[in-house]
Amino acid sequence: MSTGTRALAVLLLALLAAAPARAVDPGELAPEVAGKHLLSEQLLRLSDWRGKLVIVDFWATWCGPCVLSMPQLDALRSKLHAEGLAERFEILGVNLDDDPARARRFLEQRPVGYPVLSDLIGVAARRYAPPKLPSAYLIGADGRVRFIYYGHGEGYQDTLEAKVRELLAESAAVAPVAP
Repeated sequence: MSTGTRALAVLLLALLAAAPARAVDPGELAPEVAGKHLLSEQLLRLSDWRGKLVIVDFWATWCGPCVLSMPQLDALRSKLHAEGLAERFEILGVNLDDDPARARRFLEQRPVGYPVLSDLIGVAARRYAPPKLPSAYLIGADGRVRFIYYGHGEGYQDTLEAKVRELLAESAAVAPVAP
């Protein structure tokens, strides 16, 4: 590769990296989310759960509403898994703190049953561009964003549970019947 071609490639990559983020909308394919689990260091990827309904939850330790929402999400996950829906539903937390050690300490003090990864360099945040925290993106089994809940407030858990159940019922209705 010539020096001029290399310089052009570097410039294009820099421009792409500096491009403003565009929020993901319902109906669009969900961008990949990947990173290391904050507690186990295992590599996690949203695409590993293709075929399941997944809530991708963006949060931070300094976000008061996030601290309130996490136990509610954990309770929803526990409830649905206890109903036998573990093969069809999961939650993936995406931490946006700039210090993974702080996020690890937070999770050690306030554990949740769902996997949480660190988005230390902000790739997932740029791809999704959540306008506020927490932001919960419901990703359908087909990999498309089906619903988004920005923030946290009265009715948060009930709204998410109702939407999750609606989407699980939809996916069960279109699932092929075994011969």
